[in-house]
Amino acid sequence: MAADRNPSELDPSAEGIRYSRRLPDPSGARVEQYDCGELVEVDYYDGTLESITAEHSRDYPGIGFAVVRKEDAPAGFRWEFSARYAADGAVRRLGAELVDPGDSVIMGLEYGPAGELLVITKFWDGLPGQDSIAFEYGPDGQNYIVAALSGGDTLKFADVLGALAEPDFYADGLALPPQLAGISIPSVRDRF
Repeated sequence: MAADRNPSELDPSAEGIRYSRRLPDPSGARVEQYDCGELVEVDYYDGTLESITAEHSRDYPGIGFAVVRKEDAPAGFRWEFSARYAADGAVRRLGAELVDPGDSVIMGLEYGPAGELLVITKFWDGLPGQDSIAFEYGPDGQNYIVAALSGGDTLKFADVLGALAEPDFYADGLALPPQLAGISIPSVRDRF
């Protein structure tokens, strides 16, 4: 079974194999993203946008890239902001993820190239033996789907909400966990 094998033993050109490779970079860390053996994106975790753009166009012509920034938040949480660019440097998508103290992504926000909020996704990891759940919301914070991640079953929002330990966080897509009361969702555009 492929899942039991070392990634270096896998054929990177095999259908559906996606993997990353971390490389040292003069300005910090970068990660190459491959799909079926083809380089599809390079993610940069350090450096200025100007230096990243110059190095990327020199080292990876014709390949899109992303810039990722991490920022601590109160109570052991952190934000991870990303800006994805086409090979020519045009912004394709912006994103923000809220990571809890246990290192799990609990909230993701996806923005269009002009910074307009497109969708919010929240995750509940469940307890051992229970399904993890994904909640999707529109830009207005209103929920439009709840799905079990393992089976893809659509669930009733009201039924699930009543069973959660932090229902207020999941009731509104724009709400933050109670540990972050008094702060707001930071601007992604200000990070790039």
